[in-house]
Amino acid sequence: MFDLSKKVSYLRGLAEGMGMKDDHNEGKLFHSIIDLLDDMAQAIAELETAQSETEEYLETLDDDLADVEYAVFDDEDDDLFDDAHTHYIELECPHCQETVYFDEDIFEDDEDILCPSCDEVIYSEETYESEDDE
Repeated sequence: MFDLSKKVSYLRGLAEGMGMKDDHNEGKLFHSIIDLLDDMAQAIAELETAQSETEEYLETLDDDLADVEYAVFDDEDDDLFDDAHTHYIELECPHCQETVYFDEDIFEDDEDILCPSCDEVIYSEETYESEDDE
């Protein structure tokens, strides 16, 4: 950005060195153009400064967000990994012949297991124990 301001200053000096005065139409035009260029160079310098500050701020926010994501989702990532290694048991419903899958942990409960399709009992602890006794 410094280069633009330097070039505008050079043009201003060149116009003054050529003896262009504001009392002639051409002089007024050149001085107005140089003033406009100077204003534009300053505006661009301010935009570059603001952009630089915004980039630094966004980098800080990104780092902070990464810390928050790690704190919040780190445990969940472990849970997702554990879920990937969960074992499922495949059963065929004797009532609707639908193949259904259950997490093996559900069999640890003493409750009956119902088919999600027809809501009939697929597995009950009593039925399983009576089959073992035979």
